[in-house]
Amino acid sequence: MGRGQKVRKSARGLALVAVLWVVAALALLVASLALVAKNEVRTAQARVSSGEAAALGDAAIQLAVLEWKTATPPPDRLRRGQYTFEGVTVDVELIPASGYVDLNTATESLLQAVFVHGAGLTPDTARSLAQRIIDWRDTDTAPLPDGAEAEAYAAAGVQWRPRNERFIVPEDLLQVLGVDLDLYARIAGFFTVWSGSGGVDPRAAPIEMLFVLSAGDAANASRIAAARDAGQIGIDTTMLDPSWLSGGGNRNTLHVLASIPVDGERRAVRGRWVRLTPEKDGTPWKTIRTEPVRFIITARDDS
Repeated sequence: MGRGQKVRKSARGLALVAVLWVVAALALLVASLALVAKNEVRTAQARVSSGEAAALGDAAIQLAVLEWKTATPPPDRLRRGQYTFEGVTVDVELIPASGYVDLNTATESLLQAVFVHGAGLTPDTARSLAQRIIDWRDTDTAPLPDGAEAEAYAAAGVQWRPRNERFIVPEDLLQVLGVDLDLYARIAGFFTVWSGSGGVDPRAAPIEMLFVLSAGDAANASRIAAARDAGQIGIDTTMLDPSWLSGGGNRNTLHVLASIPVDGERRAVRGRWVRLTPEKDGTPWKTIRTEPVRFIITARDDS
């Protein structure tokens, strides 16, 4: 083989390598574009699902509040309903504010119970956080034995200080020393700022709250929930700490949760806090807080 032939073969080999590199690069580019397009489609679908869920949830919430508002006699406990729109059945739960722990009025013992039985913290840590909540809301600057006032916040290097006034929204908990995003996500569902009571009405409490009131006794919580949901007038609460209970509280403010099926394994949840007292403009009730749609994974039925 002559030198010229060798050069031509070498050139063809280099050209083949170059072509293969170009093909590989184009394949990667196509795969990347396909992935981007797929993600954009998923994002668009999620937006549609979220928007549809919000519309369905809001419609069901309005109907549920109307039924509550016009019921005779007025409801005195947690209530559930179902509403169907274009073949989609929406489950609605109406929870009076008295079924939650009020950050502004709850006792130290009840606050501690939430952290122990609702978040799984140790009693010592729970006691410290409960006292820090009280220090955050009280008007003095003297810390409780395991609490924290401005000096402790400065020592911890955080930029905020206790307000020494009422909690305005539950998210204010994130400004309490020791409450991070992870802990807040575990306890947020137990608290409100609209109850006005130092205790919780077990007739209004969701099952998670009944578990806390039962000091972690799931069987007792389920028993009380079953009796309440069956409409029993006298519910046996003798196994609950009476200092954690309230027979009254605010029933004119409701937390209304609408659960909408999305697919076989997911549901969308839309929430609103509604004040039932009429407005000056004649509006029969007012939404005082709207919660964004969130998606939850439901138990899969393999039967």
